[in-house]
This record gives sequence, C-alpha cells and structure tokens, in this order.
Amino acid sequence: MFPDLLLSNEEKFYKNFFDEVDVSFLVFQRCRGRTLDTLTEGFEVLVIFFCALLFFGCLACVSCQYWRRTALRTICWYLKFFEALLDAETEETSRMLCSGGSHIVEKAPAAVESYHVGEVVQHGVRHLAVIMDGNRRYGKRTAVSDAPTEVVKEICENILKEECAMTEKDEMYTRLVSLLRHTVLDGHRVGGEKLMEFVNDCIHLDIQMLTVYAFSTENWGRSSLEIDVLMSLFYFYFERMRNFAKEKHIFIRFISPVFERISPRMRKLMINIEEETRKHTPRRFVLNVCVSYSGRDEVVNACNRLEQRVNKSVPISKEEFMNQMLRSVTQDNHEDEDACIFADCGGTEPQLLLRTSGEQRLSNFMLYECAYTEFLFVNKTWPEITRVDLIRLLRDYSQRDRRCGK
Repeated sequence: MFPDLLLSNEEKFYKNFFDEVDVSFLVFQRCRGRTLDTLTEGFEVLVIFFCALLFFGCLACVSCQYWRRTALRTICWYLKFFEALLDAETEETSRMLCSGGSHIVEKAPAAVESYHVGEVVQHGVRHLAVIMDGNRRYGKRTAVSDAPTEVVKEICENILKEECAMTEKDEMYTRLVSLLRHTVLDGHRVGGEKLMEFVNDCIHLDIQMLTVYAFSTENWGRSSLEIDVLMSLFYFYFERMRNFAKEKHIFIRFISPVFERISPRMRKLMINIEEETRKHTPRRFVLNVCVSYSGRDEVVNACNRLEQRVNKSVPISKEEFMNQMLRSVTQDNHEDEDACIFADCGGTEPQLLLRTSGEQRLSNFMLYECAYTEFLFVNKTWPEITRVDLIRLLRDYSQRDRRCGK
C-alpha cells in the first residue's frame, strides 16, 4: 500500500504522513529515493521504537516484586542482543582510533578483511605492549545487579587456601563466575577471556612477544573485595594459560618488582608456570604478564642490583641498565637464557604500545623501556577489542615514519 501510494501520488503521500507523526515523516524522508529498501529502514525504526518502549517498561517493572525476576531477565536479554548487534555493526563500518591525541577514521577495506582468512600483516612489530584498561568501566556498563559481597569474599578466600583441593577449587570457581555475572566485577572475568583470545591473535599475526599490564602496585589500593576477586581470577586464568602455553609453545614470564605483596600460593603458582613453560620447544611466543608491577619500582630495583656489582669502578652502560628491565620472577637462575629471549623477540623496548579505554597516559608502566615506542590509544575498553582492531593498529604502525630522533 505505502509503496504504491508513494509512486502514484507523492503529494497525497506527503499529506497523509508529513502532518501525522515524526516517525512516519522519517519514513517519508527516507523513501524519497523511491526504493523498497528505504521503507524497510523505516519499518526498522518502528521496531526499534517498540523495543525501546518494551525495554523501559521492563525497567519500570523492576520495582515490582512480582515482575522483578522476569523484568531483569528480559533486560539482560536486551543488553546481550544489542551488544551483539553493535559489535556486528562496528566490524562492518568505520572504526575510530585515537592515536597520539588525534583521531584516525578508516573504512574497512577489503585488504583488512582478507586477513581473516590466514594472511599475515607485514607490520614489523616484534614486541607489543598493552595496557589492558577499562575492565571496570565495561563491567559498570553491563551490570544489572551487585555482587553478594560476603559470599564472594568467602569463596575467594577458600580458592587461595593451600589445603584446598583442585576439584573443590573448580567447583568454587564455577560458583564465583555465576555470582559475578552481570555485576561490575564481571568486567575483570571478561577481560581475562579477552587476553586468551588476544594472545592467539598475536601469534597468528606474527608478533613474537607480548607484555601486558595486568595489575599495578597502585591497584593494591582498591577495595578488598575487588582485590580478592582479581587474585582468584588470576589463579584460574594462570592455570588456563599454563595449558594454553603447552599447546601453543608459549613461554610465560611474570614481571613483578613488588613480588612480596602477592600471596604465597599465587607466588608459588607463578614460579611453577614460568619454570615449566621455559621448557617448551620450539618456542613460538613469549608472554610477559606484569603483576604487582610498578615502572618506578622496576627502575629502583635495577639501580640496587647494579650497585651490588663486583667491579664498581666501571661506569654503568645503557645496555647494562636495560638488561635489568622486565626481569621475571625466575630470571636470577636464567640470566643468559633470558638475554637471548629478548634478542630474538625484538628487544626489551616494545615497538608499539597500545592502551585501551581512551586514556592517554602510561600509568607507571614500562617507564624506562618505552623511549622510542610508538603509542596508540583506542577508545574501546579492553574487553571490546577485536582482531580487526589489532590489525588496524599494526597497519597504522607500519605506515609511520619512525626516525628515532635521527
């Protein structure tokens, strides 16, 4: 009816719809190209309008005890549906990257899409550093309830107990995850899942070393509940990374200048994983996980170690000082091996540093190592980063003219 009316008598169509409702006028405006596609888009507007009314109706029902559970489930379904819809939309359209304070808008060229079928980007990045920022903001955006504080704290304490068996820990972890879902703290769990995915993407894109900022010394100042949740999640993700590393031939190194603040059980696990993954051959990838990390403490520790040298009459060189950076928790027993690792993987200084969530600062991360590192800042939070984003970052880096002061 509507297409026939528009094609036969545009003036009548205008009279019927222009003076009625805004949504109909929007349909009319978009129909002037005389295609059925535009009418379809108008219908989509009506559907979205109806869905919005239903969504806000559910929000109103939350206050009613009888409808509360059904309303919350419906809201959760809406959030998941629109999140998936937005993810699909953004992968097909332009993306915004914030690079050194400026915005770079790119269309999705066929060359980028072709990388999904196995091609490797020629980028020149051997060592990539990432500040995984925005987990809490992601959690706040997707949260619909608060975590039960006392129950969560009790589970976290039991997980980190020495005498607790692994089968019991698995059950407790499953329960912990169910309690965290759709709360602010669930952003940390999603961020951990994203790291596993991101490591796999780095291997596929021929990056040899990845250094990630997982937990800073400043993070110890957060609430006890959040710290307990983070440490419990670390425990299980480190175990998963151990199995993943065996499959992918990854060497996992833990960088922790303030190692003593971590619980004894976690320290033992980190040392065991590092010693175990050292033996993986052939080594395809090196992952540096910075936990209880501070760039300033790293520099102070380096000065203290160099001050204890036998021959103090020889001046300290830049190379010698750089060798003290990114020291792992077991490096004292493997000095020569770790020196070779950095030589093979692009050096201690990363070629590229990525920070998510739109913040543009280092936040006490790799202060000495990043003298000539290229910085890229992305507006997305860490859980929202995709392989396409990584490819775009690498393409951006490959097009830069790196003069290093020359």
